[in-house]
Amino acid sequence: MSVRGVRVWRRIDVTLPPSFLIEHTRNEGCLMIENGACLEIKRSQFEDWKLGYTKITDAYGLMGILRTKEESYLIAIKGVLSSGQLFNSDIYKITMSEFIPLKTLGVAEHIDPRIVELQKLISSGMFYFSALTEYDLTLCAQKRAQGAQSDERFFWNRSLHFPLQRFGIDSKQWFLKCISGSCIIRTVYIGAKTGKVAILSRLSCERVGTRFNVRGANDMGNVANFVETEQLILFEGQESSFIQIRGSIPLFWDQPGIQVGSHKVKLRAFEASAPAYKRHFLALQKLYENIIVVNLLGHKEGERVLGDAFQTQHKNTHLKETIPFIHFDYHAQMKISRDNINYLKKDLQTFLNDNGFFQQINAKVLRNQTGVVRTNCLDCLDRTNNVQTLLGLMMLRDQITSMRIESANANLHQRFEEVLKDAWVKNGDQCSIIYAGTGALEGKSKGRFLLKKKA
Repeated sequence: MSVRGVRVWRRIDVTLPPSFLIEHTRNEGCLMIENGACLEIKRSQFEDWKLGYTKITDAYGLMGILRTKEESYLIAIKGVLSSGQLFNSDIYKITMSEFIPLKTLGVAEHIDPRIVELQKLISSGMFYFSALTEYDLTLCAQKRAQGAQSDERFFWNRSLHFPLQRFGIDSKQWFLKCISGSCIIRTVYIGAKTGKVAILSRLSCERVGTRFNVRGANDMGNVANFVETEQLILFEGQESSFIQIRGSIPLFWDQPGIQVGSHKVKLRAFEASAPAYKRHFLALQKLYENIIVVNLLGHKEGERVLGDAFQTQHKNTHLKETIPFIHFDYHAQMKISRDNINYLKKDLQTFLNDNGFFQQINAKVLRNQTGVVRTNCLDCLDRTNNVQTLLGLMMLRDQITSMRIESANANLHQRFEEVLKDAWVKNGDQCSIIYAGTGALEGKSKGRFLLKKKA
């Protein structure tokens, strides 16, 4: 969808209730929206009726219909940036949106400030979509191969599809599926052929909020800043995927205060967090099978209290029998020697070897990933970005070797590694901007130093 493939038409006669016709280049029929009802019509009907309508906008796609007490809005995507192409589908970042009122005509006397803020959020560059419905961006490669439905954890505009679904209309034919996070896609040239390297981060919509405003877990066990990151390599019909996850410490805790530096960690009673803690990890085991925890918190006052509570909670549940827990004081170890990162690599190597990565060739699955590393620091940003990058580079060689990419160039792995390092840095920046409002603070210091070392 390199051009704006959606057109929206509005009825001209203002004495009648507002009515809208929508045509999409990929659909034979058209969509009619009137008086809160939605109906698919034939192209011939559209051609007859559109004489009484006027075109009001072109769009790259539609996010869906937002209903409020006073008004309903059709959300159209007006501006995009291309992130690249995966599985023959263009991947776009949303940069501009338009909210089209469906109940009133013209400019409203009063615009709900919440709508203004929501429009800014959608246009902020944190949302992505796939141009083709065949590629569901909410799903990692392994789940797509298993025929899974959309992953609701990462399907941010799912509720905006309901107005069509309640009328029995296949909403995905008209509305996009959007994720929040990061889509970094790069091309690697291998002789006369090309491969693709992608880092795809999917931020969960189950516990939403920015740093200092939303921390820890809710009653359901969903945690703040939960992100599934996929390291994807594509070459000549071959597909290799490696998944990692991050998320806030799954306890009831927060950091009240309005001044930077005054945000002291505040924990609720140990017993209060236990049910949510168990729900969180049981859900992860159901989704990803084997889990290993890597806690990067240090020994500063607030971090020490939180880290101790995390370890204590883990030791006092049956989860300790099936979920290994590694505490690695990242800042302290890097201060002593940056070579100390090798201790963490050694601790994780067996788990990575045992649980591997997903691979398929020409739609035939050769192996599945059977476990993930769950990494966290305080914000799940800088330190987490660095460690996830390290683990991605550790797995890269196995991914490339398994794909049997033939090349006369002895530096094939190095070329993939260079591209991947840059992609991980940009991914870390994007994740940091969404949760903290700024790029990764360590991106130009400790993080980049580690990236210069061989994984």
